[in-house]
Amino acid sequence: MKLDFLGTADSGGIPIHNCKCLICEEYRKNNKINLATSAYITCENGEIILIDAGIENISSIFDNKKIKAILLTHFHPDHTLGLLRLRYSADKIDCYHPKDEKGFADLFKHTKAINYIQNSAFNPIKIYELTFTPIPLQHSKNTTGYLIEDKNKTIAYLTDCAGISDESMDFLLSKKIDECFIDAGLAPNFNNGNHLNYEEAIKLLDKINAKKSHLIHASHHTLSYLKSNNIKLKYDFYNV
Repeated sequence: MKLDFLGTADSGGIPIHNCKCLICEEYRKNNKINLATSAYITCENGEIILIDAGIENISSIFDNKKIKAILLTHFHPDHTLGLLRLRYSADKIDCYHPKDEKGFADLFKHTKAINYIQNSAFNPIKIYELTFTPIPLQHSKNTTGYLIEDKNKTIAYLTDCAGISDESMDFLLSKKIDECFIDAGLAPNFNNGNHLNYEEAIKLLDKINAKKSHLIHASHHTLSYLKSNNIKLKYDFYNV
């Protein structure tokens, strides 16, 4: 079981339009683009399970591929934008999500091909050989990360996140986690209350103690701050 990423950046992506910071200029020079954080798993039968769907052309990326299900962390646009097109799919697609009466735009009003299924905290969702357990996270919208398990591997996907409650942490500590991905979008000198800065994220990763740990949801500001101050972190930002 492998978690692949379409993007690992924050909602603005990298490079930011017309930004001249160190990181945006470096990305342009190297012809690189990092889009908003979205991931996927390829099942043994070739079908796709999406973890968030914030990439606008996600329906084109997976054209001619069966999308078995979508696991949404929350309904902010950078995690749901791709659903605006994907809902026109010729296939019916189950989309599991945390409770949210408004959702995003008119997705609930015009569901079309998407079958929305509200998840329940710590109540496992079984899809083929995989189990997805929603983990409540602290964020500006109702948000759940996911513990993803098969018989050989356990992955914790924890974005977007400004903190982890005692109940959620106790659940994580009850598991032997092989790989953990956590939101660390901010630098310590900039905190908006909706995301972890990398120092906060590192403390949480130390506590979770997965075999492998990664930072995600990077902003160009944070990466520029690290580069300009020559800061080396205990855990690296995961890049596509």
